[in-house]
Amino acid sequence: MSLRWRLFVAMLAALAMTVALVIAIGAVLTRQQVDRTQASGLAHSADQLAAQRRANVTYSTEKHTTAGGVLLWVARRPAFDGLVPDVDRSSDGQTDYGGKRQLYSYRTIPHLGLMLLRPASARAAAWRPFLTDLLLAALAGVALAAVLSFAIARSITRPIRRVAEATRRIAAEKRHEPLPREGAAELAALAAAFDQMAEELAASRDAERAFLLSVSHELKTPLTAIRGWAEGLAEGAFEPEDAARTITVEAGRLERLVRDLLDLARMNRSEFSVRNEPVDLAEIAREVVRRHEAPARGFEVELTADAAESWVAADADRLLQVVSNLVENALRETPAGGRVTVAVRGARVTVADTGPGIPPEDVPRAFERFYLYDKFGKERPVGSGLGLAIVRQLVTAMGGEVSVESDGAGTRFTVALRPEVRGVDDLEVGARQAAERV
Repeated sequence: MSLRWRLFVAMLAALAMTVALVIAIGAVLTRQQVDRTQASGLAHSADQLAAQRRANVTYSTEKHTTAGGVLLWVARRPAFDGLVPDVDRSSDGQTDYGGKRQLYSYRTIPHLGLMLLRPASARAAAWRPFLTDLLLAALAGVALAAVLSFAIARSITRPIRRVAEATRRIAAEKRHEPLPREGAAELAALAAAFDQMAEELAASRDAERAFLLSVSHELKTPLTAIRGWAEGLAEGAFEPEDAARTITVEAGRLERLVRDLLDLARMNRSEFSVRNEPVDLAEIAREVVRRHEAPARGFEVELTADAAESWVAADADRLLQVVSNLVENALRETPAGGRVTVAVRGARVTVADTGPGIPPEDVPRAFERFYLYDKFGKERPVGSGLGLAIVRQLVTAMGGEVSVESDGAGTRFTVALRPEVRGVDDLEVGARQAAERV
């Protein structure tokens, strides 16, 4: 059974039970009111007859008459013994007479008693029309309740059904139209949340497709070069030294790309861990400069370190990877004759270059995978295009922040980390650890 019919049946059953309860209560109250009306009418008639008898001194002492189903009985008071509680006092109520239950009104008159009797079974005929009216009203109420229940159930299930249909369309990768905001506030919120999820999912799918296209392209480039040089070497078209040099460079590029992809996969699966240890930012800056001096000279770019001792709480190996990726990005964008500087100020390390800078509209997307790599040059075999995406995730994992600034005359990437307060013994241990890593 569908949700709409379940809701319809549930609401209709609840309303039907409510109507049945109202009818039952109404029938009881109606019957009580009819009883009170009949008893009051019988008592009023008895009062009038008793008053007439008291005023007429010639009335007969014995009388049995029946009119309109009401028995008038006038007799000496002892004749009513057993029918009324006290033959010397007027009373109203019910009694047994002639083997049947009777409503009575008893009045005392001089030396006699006057009683009006009416069968109690006549009450049913009196209140049956009221019960018929109640039943008709109940049927009308149930019919109206059925219509309202169906309308309410439909209004509740329609937005849910639309969400289900939209879910199937998204699963089939079809176009999703925004859902209308209608119904209760909760249903409108459901539609809004689903639309937001659908937009985010579409953006995620687009980003995934773009990422896979970029990765396939970046994998294809070094593989094509390696294959071409290998085939040329086999055919004797290239000198072994030239082929070996080119194949080594392209294999290194391929290795960096695969390593960066594995790092990203580990971070996305929460399998990526970082240590929390004292690290000297100045030593990290100098080590990065030493590692990239040769590529910088080959690109005719000046690479320098401007750093004084500054200790932070981070992972030394991951921090070295962060700064290296920033330097690789700077070397890729800085033209010949330019300069790249790795500066340390307090708990911050900044990598600045004298390249063309990043347009303002591209700054918010600087840390997206392959974004700057695709836009600003792949001619220099430095980095994999995933460096900035890895930088952001690594810095976040170490509890820091990374930002980028560009004013058209170069770009500055700044990594802010937590400062480490160290004593004399800690400085000696840290210096020894740094020396061992170098």
